[in-house]
Amino acid sequence: MKRQVLGVTAVIAAVVLLFGSAFTAGQGAGSKVPEPPLLPGQKPFTLDLGETISYSQSKNFEIVGHSYFKGEWLTESARQRGMGCGFNVPRVYKGVGYFAGYDDPPTCFGVLIADVSNPADMKALSFIPCNPGTRCNYLRLNPARKILVVGMDSSAANPEQPAGGPAAQAGFAFYDVSNPRTPQRRGFYLTLPHGATHGFEIDDRYVYGCATTAQTKPANHELLILDYADPERPALVSAVHIPGQYLEETYEPRDQNNLDGSPQRVWCHEVNYHKDRLYVAWRDAGMVIVDVSDRTHPGIISRLDYVPPFHGGALGATHTAAPVVVDAAKDPTLVVLTDEIIACPPGYGRIVDISDLSNPQVISTLRIPHVTDNVDRATGKFVCPSNGGYVHHPWFDFRSPGLLYTAWIEQGLRAWDISDPFLPREVGYYLSPRYPGRFPNRQVREVYQDRDTGLLYMADANGGGITVLRWVGPIPRRPIPAAVPGAR
Repeated sequence: MKRQVLGVTAVIAAVVLLFGSAFTAGQGAGSKVPEPPLLPGQKPFTLDLGETISYSQSKNFEIVGHSYFKGEWLTESARQRGMGCGFNVPRVYKGVGYFAGYDDPPTCFGVLIADVSNPADMKALSFIPCNPGTRCNYLRLNPARKILVVGMDSSAANPEQPAGGPAAQAGFAFYDVSNPRTPQRRGFYLTLPHGATHGFEIDDRYVYGCATTAQTKPANHELLILDYADPERPALVSAVHIPGQYLEETYEPRDQNNLDGSPQRVWCHEVNYHKDRLYVAWRDAGMVIVDVSDRTHPGIISRLDYVPPFHGGALGATHTAAPVVVDAAKDPTLVVLTDEIIACPPGYGRIVDISDLSNPQVISTLRIPHVTDNVDRATGKFVCPSNGGYVHHPWFDFRSPGLLYTAWIEQGLRAWDISDPFLPREVGYYLSPRYPGRFPNRQVREVYQDRDTGLLYMADANGGGITVLRWVGPIPRRPIPAAVPGAR
């Protein structure tokens, strides 16, 4: 037995020497966690806080609040099933939560604003419905100006559709939320009738958003920059696209096909902003970094395209490109990428060294091995428990960017120590009770941390509402610079 162990160790050492730590970064992390118990006959959408705690599994998280946010804003089908609101994006400021509803399963077509000052007893304050025929899964809050920005994306799932008039109005809406009980719509920027919008980010004056336009091919998002200095009259400043996205354009060879011959999905999906740079997840085009120091003339300054050789699935690969901000006054040297690949094998995470913008390099991966690495050697194919085992949105703890939270759909919320970015380690998890919906167990899409309280607000899109958590584990050190050699 000793000889076998030594032999395996020698092999691992040889692999590290040949390929570096990027191939062993997830070792020992992401172990399978038993599903939380659920008593026979227990209804999943009726649990009180004590039952929610009892029917959860967690490590280094404390559960301090939960609400399904049931009410008249729910769709009829959700009410009939006893479900709560399904949410995509949460934001919290000064005791008020802003939660963007999700459309699959169809539960909430709008933004719910709530008093969350007491996480154990959260109360709805108001509800902003989406435009007819749209979903509004994305929002951002400008707390200084008390402006809420909401993306409107055409959706046939919305029970309220335009009646005989214009097509669904897709675009970005601006609300005055000075009084969260009575939000007031101030303006709207129409991107395209019956068009599509997706992820976006804002600063104090500009919206950086993904949307289809009259210039793009169908179902194809470019990056728009809007000026909302006057929220009643938002205006287009400029746009960025990958060659091939516009009508009559042809994609470059690297953006055409996957290895199996299927077409790549090359469209803007999510945006993060830091110091006049946008870090954009552009699906099968990978990570795209855009210089916006001149908003009227933005330019692509870096790109990491890894599809192929990696696959992107039916909807494309990269979901989020999140810069690891160690020093707010400096440009980051690391980015966390997540791949929303709803397939088998599913999407996972990567950490990328961008210290040289001309040559970004993957230095490690974030994996849950029993989901992402489960290969049937006999058939040569991956085996997955369901199609909901993919990573979704990342979030950094404000106390140290060395502590990373990742929403992992059916695999719940996962916490990682990335203080050594070459060797990230899973250090915590939270698996909620089973909320059956689009996926059998749960659909954890995003988590947001309130800087005032340190509490984490986790959104479940399967009708599980909002769960409030507190991290009780250690706070890792800030990540070491990417320039430190990782493969030894």
